[in-house]
Amino acid sequence: MNSNSYYKKKNFISSFIESVITIIIALFVSLFIVSNILSVTQIKEQSMEPTFKENDRIIVNKITYLIGKPLRGDVVILNKVNGEKGLIINMINEGKDIIANIKYRFTGYIEKNNLIKRVIALEGDILDIKEGYLYINGKKKQEEYVSSLTFENSDFLYPVEVPKGKVFVLGDNRQNSLDSRQFGFIDVEQIKGKAAFRVFPFSRFGHIN
Repeated sequence: MNSNSYYKKKNFISSFIESVITIIIALFVSLFIVSNILSVTQIKEQSMEPTFKENDRIIVNKITYLIGKPLRGDVVILNKVNGEKGLIINMINEGKDIIANIKYRFTGYIEKNNLIKRVIALEGDILDIKEGYLYINGKKKQEEYVSSLTFENSDFLYPVEVPKGKVFVLGDNRQNSLDSRQFGFIDVEQIKGKAAFRVFPFSRFGHIN
């Protein structure tokens, strides 16, 4: 092998290694961003109609709850089984979600561990459901975003106090929603981020209330 061939091969190998390292770093940074800062997600359920419809795309702000706590009325993305948080844990969980979404493209099936719901009551709040309406700390809650009346559909004995570190969540489509009435209070650590902005469809493009 002459010297020119040797150096060409060496340069090719060096360039290849640099490219692989660059790709790995880019993937790591991208995964860090979508798991801890911002991501775009597709709605795959009907439980938040009429606020969201199936196949809507929204931007999820994930940094909000790293520096603050959820408020009543926040629309959040939560994981109904996972209650751990952390920069690396978030990246691992996001990686699992990405793999699940890739499988969904081929199989049409996805395990719905990630849900979109509205925070209704915070720790210490007294929640009651009477005659189709919500009461928080004794006051009837005005909910312009719901599509129907709210009924118990659960084993809770109302009124109920939200425990420390927990929230009570509901879907806006109260007659067709798996929410805290069935699976109970949600740990604040299970909340992945806040639904901040709708990017699709363009006819309903804008900030989320």
